[in-house]
Amino acid sequence: MGFMSLFERLISWKELCNLTARKNGAGRPPYKLSRGQLLVAIVFHYTINGTGTLAQHLLTLMGIGMSDGTLSERRQALPFEVFIDLLRRVLRPVSQPSEESFYRGLRLVAIDGVEFSVANTPGVNQRLGKSRNQHSTSAFAKLRCATLVEVLLHNPLAAALGRAGQSEWELTKELLPALPEKCLLLADRLYGCGAFILRALTNLETRGGHFLIRAKTGAKVVEVVERLFDGSALVKVNALVPGSRHRSEGQPLVREIRAVLRREGRPPITVRFWSSLLDPRQWPAEELVKLYATRWEHELYFRGLKSVLGTNNLLRSQTVETAAQEVVAMIIASALIAGERSKLKPGEELTHRISFLKVRDLLQPLWLTLLLGADILSEPQKRQLVERFYWMASQMTMSKKRQRSCPRVIRQRKARWPRKIDQKSVDSPIDVRVIETQP
Repeated sequence: MGFMSLFERLISWKELCNLTARKNGAGRPPYKLSRGQLLVAIVFHYTINGTGTLAQHLLTLMGIGMSDGTLSERRQALPFEVFIDLLRRVLRPVSQPSEESFYRGLRLVAIDGVEFSVANTPGVNQRLGKSRNQHSTSAFAKLRCATLVEVLLHNPLAAALGRAGQSEWELTKELLPALPEKCLLLADRLYGCGAFILRALTNLETRGGHFLIRAKTGAKVVEVVERLFDGSALVKVNALVPGSRHRSEGQPLVREIRAVLRREGRPPITVRFWSSLLDPRQWPAEELVKLYATRWEHELYFRGLKSVLGTNNLLRSQTVETAAQEVVAMIIASALIAGERSKLKPGEELTHRISFLKVRDLLQPLWLTLLLGADILSEPQKRQLVERFYWMASQMTMSKKRQRSCPRVIRQRKARWPRKIDQKSVDSPIDVRVIETQP
């Protein structure tokens, strides 16, 4: 249960050493610190956040003393391909998921992207650049990251980082081969187009999986093939060749679902979805509309990376390569915590209702205690500590999140946006009414 033993559950030490073998002569010679030891130390450093430097954590974890400057040189010399390979080997579905993490036998997963702020050094700004919106340019350069996540368990399955300033769209295409068997892929409106659907279907069909993607209200369909009894319809959408507005590479068949969402005190909202779940009797439209709300758990996973495992939205690293390493370390740390959290069975409570933050806060002192007391504590004492950890963590259940809606306003006036003064939330239930698909 110590950090090293927990890490070795994800990847064996022998496999880690093979993973970090020297490629094409790149990187510095390891001297007394092997690349495998450095990788574990980096992950440990960003898991035990804010309690010491990388050099201090290396000394605590492995008893190896090195200066921070020397370690920084070693980190920058590590080829990032090693971290890509490490992610591919250690990220996997949780072996003991809760029943709520499935829908009719399909594992719920989501794909999305996020941005991390990186210090404005000349090298960083040259490679990454800054984000823009209709109001202004971001204060810091942005490192984009796309992840595939088990939404209710907050467990990462794959990740891609834009070290050369790639867009979220480019990064997510790299994640599709990592889709697990018999999954239901959820995605927001950025992916509601034929090109993404065609690529997703190519990977999902061989795995017995499906997708449920929100489409833009104005997205066009090529043909309405059949109208179904529940108001949904089977339609064909156009998958354009990347970079072309006219050439098509296919016309996948999808089921289109339109619905109106109403909540007391709020205006109605019309939503639109495309799905590969074509049978309306086996996959009721109203159920699918309500199910899509679980995609928001992916946003909560990103919040956990930034505010729980990270100190804030600004990464501590000063170069693109080390910033990418920092994000990789946080993603692996989140996988470690998700794995331990999934083992908790607090009576009838749902597994994912155990607080991610509190489990992480309990794991930190446990790892340090087992490290420092490795030759002092007996095996029965270590087992007792671990059992007490599981018991305490199982008591940290969260109440079910209430349904609420807040007006989309900002804190300070910009152009025509209203000022946030008296924000009222609404916790009334949402009424879902499926409407007929229009031609």
